[in-house]
Amino acid sequence: MLRSSLFFFLGLLSFSLSAQIAPEVYLFEISTTPTTLEVKYGQNISQNPGYDNQPSFYDDNTLIYSRTKDSLTAIGVYDLQTQKNTVLTNEPNSGFFSPQRIPQTDLVAAVRQDPEGRQRLATYDFKTKAFQKLLDSSQVGYFSFYDKETFIASVLVPNQMDLFLSAPANDSLQRIVANAGRSLHKVPNSDSMSYLVENDAQNMDLYMLDLSGESPTSYFVCELPIGRQDYAWLDENRILVGSGDSLFVYDLFGEPAWVFAVSLNSYKLTNISRIAISADGKHLALAAEPVE
Repeated sequence: MLRSSLFFFLGLLSFSLSAQIAPEVYLFEISTTPTTLEVKYGQNISQNPGYDNQPSFYDDNTLIYSRTKDSLTAIGVYDLQTQKNTVLTNEPNSGFFSPQRIPQTDLVAAVRQDPEGRQRLATYDFKTKAFQKLLDSSQVGYFSFYDKETFIASVLVPNQMDLFLSAPANDSLQRIVANAGRSLHKVPNSDSMSYLVENDAQNMDLYMLDLSGESPTSYFVCELPIGRQDYAWLDENRILVGSGDSLFVYDLFGEPAWVFAVSLNSYKLTNISRIAISADGKHLALAAEPVE
């Protein structure tokens, strides 16, 4: 029962996607002003018949993502300068999902799935490839780091995922909210994280978690478009969401609505899901299904 619930909530296993078109990872150059977004020069950088998803930027020149090839799910590494793919991990009996760099370190954190289906948060040194478990007892689905010692994680508890905070001041994980979503982020240029919670209409509400005080405080921001579970921060004031083959923006200081930004129809993709923005604001990566 626990394992089936895990698969249902997290949707991480490649075989669960066998009936669907496997997503690819696309990379774009972007330029922005306070009111505009331009997206150009897009390309499919994974070019892989397997499951490619969950992109994030290790630095401004390196993209990491979850890459499945020959039934092996590894951490893929794409060099923006050489335009070449390599893999960071090579463990035939394990899968790696949602890779992200831990701030102020050379470490990459990822959800590591062992042959028994257990999912633990683990780290890999980007240079030495040394492996270490970070959370050995919690079934972690998704996570995001605030700094090198503090992070939030959606953890599987019976029949749902709850959001927890791990911080140096706490001896154990601090529960923040129940029914958390999968898209967790550090808000740029702020002391806040952001997370999702399923509302009564079964859509996702986005909250900010302020970590500047003695105790964390949550604030409602907006509801994601119907059916959407993923977003990224374009900057500290604007949120980016993909739907179909298009991108939409929510401006915290504009009208309280999602506004169409750009269509990516010309790149022959659809069902945009995960989105990542490079720290320098010059590149956008996303997972989407190719259109034949």
